Amino acid sequence: MDVNNTLQGFNTMAATFAADVDQAFWINFWISVVLGLSVIIPMFYFAWKYRASNVKNEDIKNITHNTPLEIAWTLIPTALLMVLFYYGYSSMKTLRTMPAESESIVVKVEGSKWKWRYEYPPNKNGFVHKLGGAYTKPILDENGKMIKKGTMGKSALYVPVDTNIILHMTAPVDDVIHAFFVPAFRMKEDVVPGRLTKQWFRADKVGEYEVECAEYCGTDHAYMYSRIVVLPKEKYEEWFQGTADTPEGDYANSGDALLQQHGCKSCHAVTEDKMLIGPTLKTRRLTKEQVLEVIHNGQDKLGYPMGAMPAGLATGKDAEEIAAFVAGGMKGEKPASFAACSSCHGEDGKGMGGVSPSLVHYDTNLLRNVFKHGKKGMIGTMPAYPYITDEEVEAIATYLDSLK
Repeated sequence: MDVNNTLQGFNTMAATFAADVDQAFWINFWISVVLGLSVIIPMFYFAWKYRASNVKNEDIKNITHNTPLEIAWTLIPTALLMVLFYYGYSSMKTLRTMPAESESIVVKVEGSKWKWRYEYPPNKNGFVHKLGGAYTKPILDENGKMIKKGTMGKSALYVPVDTNIILHMTAPVDDVIHAFFVPAFRMKEDVVPGRLTKQWFRADKVGEYEVECAEYCGTDHAYMYSRIVVLPKEKYEEWFQGTADTPEGDYANSGDALLQQHGCKSCHAVTEDKMLIGPTLKTRRLTKEQVLEVIHNGQDKLGYPMGAMPAGLATGKDAEEIAAFVAGGMKGEKPASFAACSSCHGEDGKGMGGVSPSLVHYDTNLLRNVFKHGKKGMIGTMPAYPYITDEEVEAIATYLDSLK
């Protein structure tokens, strides 16, 4: 998580009912636009057409009513509002109809200033997993530079994919109201002191999804942060029947947690092979356009021992062949023109032990140089992160390598 606490998840649908909520939203939005314009456009038109300078007193008539128009402006909005009611009700019914607890995993959730805690049912050995805790805020100097990173400890809720999860949520009687909000699930439920509220979900995608408090609850409201980690069923079951703190071991120092803490996920997709603001980190897959941009303009900011890559090492058809080969994952027959690249990047494109960047994957050397120097590309400029340690870079590289 970055120091600005950027909330993610609105561009992802990861729960079975998320599509229903989105459908209701967009139908509501467009009908509201139509109804709004049906009032605003005639209002401006009539104000212009019947302005004082354009209408003579003798042209003014006293019209008592227009039956067809009155019927139309009554029935059409009523019909549209009934459409809104139908989709709003049906999506709410899906959200609020709880599955049977016998067919679900029931997790107790406590929200308090300013942390989330999770308590699971006993496993077959009687062991009860209790996770959670406050997110430790990063410490910044007067210039906004991070002196000490933040960590969320064990505050994630781990669940299996394609499984009904019921949350029994409450807050201490001397606390305040919180709200358990998961944008990727389109799910938000108040957590009230001294009362039990319930919500459920069924995640249909493996991945990590942010949880925040959506009810202002005091000083550290913005840091009342957690996540839901959706695991394959086998991995979840292996962890649940054991006694380890989390399925990821020391999650706070894992590569995934570090990507979150340093804000990398604000720009890069990690577990999905798609473009956000920057390239996906799941694979070291450059697009043909990106490769051509580097070939034509060079790259002089990464600080590799080989030095700056000059512009124009290949042109025309040769550049096109190289770009297509690299963007295709360096599979198939290697073009002869790749010889212009192999002297620095190696015959296998892996950077010859850190002499130059790897074209194949995000290795430790590539990540270390990008974090240290930043990187300018055709999409934009990634700033430098000089405070990231070598141990953190190694953890991130190991995590990204595990995604293949």
